[in-house]
Amino acid sequence: MRESIKIKTENFNFKFRVSGIVINDNKILLVDMDDSGFLCLPGGYVELGETTEQAICREMQEELGYKLEIVKYLGVVENFFVNKYSKTMHEICFYYLLRPSKGEKAIYTDYSLIENDKEHNIKLDFKWINIDTIDEYDIRPSFLKKIVKSKTLTINHIIFNELNKN
Repeated sequence: MRESIKIKTENFNFKFRVSGIVINDNKILLVDMDDSGFLCLPGGYVELGETTEQAICREMQEELGYKLEIVKYLGVVENFFVNKYSKTMHEICFYYLLRPSKGEKAIYTDYSLIENDKEHNIKLDFKWINIDTIDEYDIRPSFLKKIVKSKTLTINHIIFNELNKN
């Protein structure tokens, strides 16, 4: 088993992640993980020895149960925030636009599942949210709303720091 790329120190937790944007019929696929109260993009940790492209395809198949293919690399985000457990986070996340691979039966309705991720069960509630009503939802990181509504889906390189909101 490979190791996920994450580091915990006294002051910060670091994680190297990938996230996927899947859009169908003007709806975007989002997930509420472990009843967090907010929605985010599906994805997960990059593992040592794995490219971000391999990681996003692996993570999406693990979480969704079917294969997806990369349409386009969207960019990378350096994200600094405090998580729901009051831990200060430093996250590097690569974003990809994805679509179901040919022949795969994608699920376009809301559904839930329990994922066993390295002996840790995670409750995943997947929701298809209409892009026109995305402002009605608590989505993290919050900059995603603007990017998704723009429909250009351009990220390139963003530094998003919720720690210094002065």
